[in-house]
Amino acid sequence: MRFFLALCVFCCGCSFAFAESKEVTKRIYSNYLRGLFLVEEGDYRQGLSELEKAKKLDPESLHIRLKIAGLLIRLGEIDRAENELKAAKKINPQNFDVSFALMILYSYTQRDKELESEYGDFLKRAHTLKPDDIKISESLAQYYFYKKNYPEAIRLYETIVKNNPQYVDGIFLLGFFYEGVGKHQEAIALWKRALTIDPVHAPTLNSLAYIYAEAGTDLDEAQRMVKKAIEKEPDNGSYIDTLGWIHFKKKEYAIALVQLKRALSLTKDPVIYEHLVDVCIAQNQQADAVSYCVEGLVVFPDNKNLIERFRKYGTKNTVPQKQSH
Repeated sequence: MRFFLALCVFCCGCSFAFAESKEVTKRIYSNYLRGLFLVEEGDYRQGLSELEKAKKLDPESLHIRLKIAGLLIRLGEIDRAENELKAAKKINPQNFDVSFALMILYSYTQRDKELESEYGDFLKRAHTLKPDDIKISESLAQYYFYKKNYPEAIRLYETIVKNNPQYVDGIFLLGFFYEGVGKHQEAIALWKRALTIDPVHAPTLNSLAYIYAEAGTDLDEAQRMVKKAIEKEPDNGSYIDTLGWIHFKKKEYAIALVQLKRALSLTKDPVIYEHLVDVCIAQNQQADAVSYCVEGLVVFPDNKNLIERFRKYGTKNTVPQKQSH
């Protein structure tokens, strides 16, 4: 019921596309108001009938179609509701209320593919309408990155950072996107710039520390940075994983193992499992390494790095599969 009521509220600002005839307008109002009254009284079918009459008199009204779609969902007629909303979108493809209603319908019916498509379309139109809105631009950029359209994601964030040169979160995320496409030096330069603006920006401190750890360079500086990040977020498993990985690179394996175990207790992440395997192998603890491989593959059965490690250090048995519950 909450879903139906919420859907009915979306278009409170919409106007009817009234015909010129006062008599027709009067009949539309009569059918529409009678329909709402019947719905309020719990007579959904008769209410739907009255709303359909109003729609027939004013087929261009998005408001009426949205009310009908909400009522159809309440009656469990999802396909009809979707058709009603798609018809409304054909009438006005730019209407945000209709798109929002479609997104809720797809979410309600767990149709992720359609929801994703409608959400992308929604963001693109919102960005066209408000190109300088940072939140809309960021949402669209992150959508593009999720869809692996990296050039568009980077282009949007470059624009955000250009227009907002002190926006640390934007600088950090542009660096994150650069790192994701292999532009390591560009990412490092941006993260250093971000730290001149906010020296204790935890995500930037951690990311820069991790990229140093991966390269095996500036490990003392990397350790100092990630410790500052952990001071701000002491229970962040990703940050503690970075610290453990720095100790691994320093060949301080016992300390690395302690940190990585703590990281895993806070965050289940395939990278942490990979790091634990590598630390165990460095200490000639092959059985423990295989055990972490198995545990990780139960949670992340498609992780290629864990599969590779299992085949290298484990037996010739089949790679473990995710358990069903």
